[in-house]
Amino acid sequence: MSVSHPLLKIFKATLLELYNQDGKIYDTNLRLVPFCRTLEDILRQGLNTNHGHWFSKSDYWTLFNKFCEKAGPGPYHLMKYVKDNQKACSEQGRGRLFLRACLVKKDLASIIRKLRDDKPFLEMWYDPATSILNNDILSEIFLSLLAEVQKIPFSLYLKNASFLDDTWEMSEYRDYEFVPCEVLGVHLRYINTHLVVTDIDPESVAAEDGKVHIGDVMDELYTESLRGAKRGRVRDLFQLYKGMPVYVSFIKARLPDGQIYRPISRLLRQLDLDLSLVGSQGKYAADVQDGQISTRKPAHALLQEEEQDEIPVHGPDGKAEFTVVYRGAYPLGEDGRVDRIHDSIESVTNDRGRRKEVVKIEMTETGVEVRRLSDSELLLNHSYTEVSACGRRTDMLLFFGYIAGETTCNMAKDFKCYIFETDDQAEAKIILCSIAQGFERTHWFL
Repeated sequence: MSVSHPLLKIFKATLLELYNQDGKIYDTNLRLVPFCRTLEDILRQGLNTNHGHWFSKSDYWTLFNKFCEKAGPGPYHLMKYVKDNQKACSEQGRGRLFLRACLVKKDLASIIRKLRDDKPFLEMWYDPATSILNNDILSEIFLSLLAEVQKIPFSLYLKNASFLDDTWEMSEYRDYEFVPCEVLGVHLRYINTHLVVTDIDPESVAAEDGKVHIGDVMDELYTESLRGAKRGRVRDLFQLYKGMPVYVSFIKARLPDGQIYRPISRLLRQLDLDLSLVGSQGKYAADVQDGQISTRKPAHALLQEEEQDEIPVHGPDGKAEFTVVYRGAYPLGEDGRVDRIHDSIESVTNDRGRRKEVVKIEMTETGVEVRRLSDSELLLNHSYTEVSACGRRTDMLLFFGYIAGETTCNMAKDFKCYIFETDDQAEAKIILCSIAQGFERTHWFL
């Protein structure tokens, strides 16, 4: 009677497909994902997930992390590499990065064998009735297959790790060197910890040779990871290395077969970006005035003095809700640029005939709501996708405003600037940052 397991049969089949490939195995190899998924399934088979933190389940990364701490210096370099990596943020992402590193360094078989031989540790983590690793016969079959894995020349780009939290699938990763320049010419929006290229300035350095395209994710600048980068970090790095060649890395939006990389496709849908522009260099629609870049559809644009600080997005009571005076709206037509806040505040405050109302302005999960304080009647309700900008004047810091259209910014034809007054400059600053951070999207220009 033969002893086997369905996952081992699948693993053997995917291994054979890779084994029969000519040359090195790169990230874009279509047979790589089924192989990695099956490897992950084997490691999770019968795994006790109750070793995690209070509010999370443990995964095989937790297992390897604990085991390598116990096992000593052997695999320490791999563990340190994964722990120091800023791109894989979840237990799943770190586990996947660890497995990829093991495949490249050919350490997987030796680590698994050491783990299998540590019976007391194995008993703590794996159910002997259902697991492969805690079964003498099945684990030996698995180790024999891993011995064959060692013979496969994996050439995986470990820098390509920013989407491992979500998927095993990999898009192309490109490292570029551009000539020293004052402005690179790419427009970026921040969404779910990633910087997405939304436009490219024609005839700019970034537009040369058609290297960078709309939808690409800027992943590194001067070898520093940009995943989860704070607002202004991109510009800080650009200024720090001013006068030097620009070294920047991108995760490409389109796969070699022309399809949009699925994790990036999800980001683009959240940004309401025209998918027909993905993979192109687009049509630059920004205006340049007095050296400042503005566009019709940035998520927000704060004044320079507000970009320098770490600003809380909630008031002292923990709520993003404030009592202010609503001064009125100023029509802007098709022009929803941040620059229009300046003249809108002046026009509204100079109109003595406008009615002032005391209101509650609240930044919810999905948008901005304004209610009359006396009877709670809803006066304004704008989703964050309708808001194109927010800001205030440096000479009138008690007044602030936001610009919103009648629909999403990229389709709106009727923008208005809504002006408010507060008796506290710091509170106005907090409100603006609450609006800006609420939709977790930022328009940057580099």
